[in-house]
Amino acid sequence: MPVITVDWWQGNDRAARAELVAELTRTTARVAGCPREAVTVLVRDVPRGYWATGGVLADEPADRPAGTR
Repeated sequence: MPVITVDWWQGNDRAARAELVAELTRTTARVAGCPREAVTVLVRDVPRGYWATGGVLADEPADRPAGTR
């Protein structure tokens, strides 16, 4: 029973989430050789202020160096 967890930025609409879940389910079932009903997909919307890359929060201005205020 595959379980897939997707973390993505908050703000994607229901249609995009449904498309993502359908595609992940279809591909995982094919590759794993299991029925689609056995695939669970969890989608977590993460606010940009809780997501960081390279030491910079995603809601920070792009020109601000990491660790400065």
